[in-house]
Amino acid sequence: MNTTARSQRTVAQIPASCLPAVGDVLAVVAGPVDGAAYVASRLAARDDGSVTGCAISPAFLGVPSAEAGTRSTLLREPVVHSSQSEGREAVAGRDTFLRLALAAGAQRPQWAWAGNDPGHTLAMLAAWHDLIVVQRPADPHANSLDGLESLLMGTGLPCLVLPSVCAPSGVFDRVVVAWDGSRPAVRAIRAALPLIAAAQDVLLLDGRPAHQSDNETPGFDPAGFLARHGIEATHRRVRTTPGEAGATILKKAHQFKADLLVMGAYGHTRLRERLFGGATRQVLAHNELATLLYH
Repeated sequence: MNTTARSQRTVAQIPASCLPAVGDVLAVVAGPVDGAAYVASRLAARDDGSVTGCAISPAFLGVPSAEAGTRSTLLREPVVHSSQSEGREAVAGRDTFLRLALAAGAQRPQWAWAGNDPGHTLAMLAAWHDLIVVQRPADPHANSLDGLESLLMGTGLPCLVLPSVCAPSGVFDRVVVAWDGSRPAVRAIRAALPLIAAAQDVLLLDGRPAHQSDNETPGFDPAGFLARHGIEATHRRVRTTPGEAGATILKKAHQFKADLLVMGAYGHTRLRERLFGGATRQVLAHNELATLLYH
């Protein structure tokens, strides 16, 4: 997200109710004031959306943590009685998150505490949310790949992955859309439409293989899809190899000064990407740009 004065004035001048609706947003956070909590609350504030904060152990995103796991409990208003092991920490986190979310304009905020089985908790929460927001850990030694992959593959939701340092805003000015003709790329573009529609500049990077026919039935035309929704995108063909696709996307996004990248995740199997590399893992491993991914 752009942090220039012009960008900040633009964000401040746009009422949340005037921005395209995102729906119900799940913030996966290390704490109640995590950057994902701010961004998720502002996204949910569009058109009466709800937000849920789900606190996870830092270890889930590759940061060693001494905190003991606790059972998963969904804390709502009025207070749901928690176990002694959760104690004041869970309640305090809930209260802080609820105040933050309400101040951001989100409706019906809720708080979840993920314990020994975060995958189950997140899958249950994902069933009634539209988007996950998560922030990369600030620890430079953290390896968040496995945790981010679990979110992408285990929840069935699009994931907005924020950089470790980001502005607390839900508006992105310059968006790059990476298109490779795959089904995950189609899903990502459709899921990101509310974010793309609020942008000032959009770049469509077309990296479809040369052998892929333009006359497939049925076919998805990303430029036409965006145009039908009033979005004028600059279309640019990109030639690259599968092994260099991720690096090429990041380079083009940097040159465009993008503050959001939209792309499909794991067009190949995770095993193949682990063995031979792939755009998804390259972007997740080396990117410090807000990225919306969907498998």
